[in-house]
Amino acid sequence: MRTAPPPLVLLLLVHGLASAASAAFTCNATGVAATCRALVGFKPAQNTTYGAIASLFQVSNATLFGANGLFLSTPADGAVAAGSTVRVPTPCRCANGTGRSDRTPFYTVQDGDVGLYNITVARFSNLTTYQDIGAANQLPDVNKIQVGQSLWIPLPCSCDDVDGAEVVHLAHVVAPGSSVEGIATEFGTDASTLLRLNGMTDPKALQAYQVLDVPLHACSSSIANNSLDYGLRLANGSYATTANGCITCSCSATTYRLDCHQSVGQSQCPAAATCPGNLFIGNTSTSGCEVQTCSYAGYTNTSTPTGTNISATITTDRTNCGNNGGSPPGSDGGLGLRGFMWSAAFVFLHMIWLSSLQ
Repeated sequence: MRTAPPPLVLLLLVHGLASAASAAFTCNATGVAATCRALVGFKPAQNTTYGAIASLFQVSNATLFGANGLFLSTPADGAVAAGSTVRVPTPCRCANGTGRSDRTPFYTVQDGDVGLYNITVARFSNLTTYQDIGAANQLPDVNKIQVGQSLWIPLPCSCDDVDGAEVVHLAHVVAPGSSVEGIATEFGTDASTLLRLNGMTDPKALQAYQVLDVPLHACSSSIANNSLDYGLRLANGSYATTANGCITCSCSATTYRLDCHQSVGQSQCPAAATCPGNLFIGNTSTSGCEVQTCSYAGYTNTSTPTGTNISATITTDRTNCGNNGGSPPGSDGGLGLRGFMWSAAFVFLHMIWLSSLQ
């Protein structure tokens, strides 16, 4: 005799009946800008773990921890309560005006999965629709699936700029009782932007369990458009490793500028890239009111022993030059306590990571 589904699963199944036929997001980006890193807000229907979520979406534990601002020392079997939100990064590709996860994740049908609808709701918490899964896998009947069958789960995403600014697009499943205004306030945007991005004109038309395209303020970067990680975008409070693990970048609301440093403990990495003045990536120098930073500019793969070529470039911040060459009253030149604490946290994070390798 099968156990009854948990209450949250039943609630999702009932409300999911009114779900839209497609959860696709608009994305008109082309060329190198047509690929990027996006996020989905996953709310598990049952109690689970970080490791299980990483496995479901086929991302590494480290990638999942970075997207949620968690230390790399976080245990993979750390508990995640049903209904709580975990941000999961996904590679996004835009084509024909639509953005979808780039052939990932794939899900293997399990015993007890009753059609695509059950997979959509019980496994992926309404982040897509059964119609989208059926179309992506060219299935003639969405109710006829076989145990062991592999299915691509197309997650909605976008790489488009919003109002001329780079953003991280988050796929957010609307909770019952939510409003457009409330969601906009929660994520630091405005109601008119949410309505426009999601093709809505009436905020009252918002439905529970609808997948909403929410733009998160992204940190600006100096990554060149010919770099293999050109589409790397990070939201406040997150970090990621890139350049084959040789560079670690973080994003903080202190500056909203990507803060990158050479990763420690990586023997396969090339010598640290430098800028004029013998500055290493992440180092700064001050001249009068100007602050110059040796910024990470991207990477390419090579046939050298390390297999990676890392680039750096000088960026100049003149924020403090508008007050007769000095810092504005009450300013600390952009090197505030929050920025210091974030950098210190990264040092601590890497120390933990290094100790785990020994």
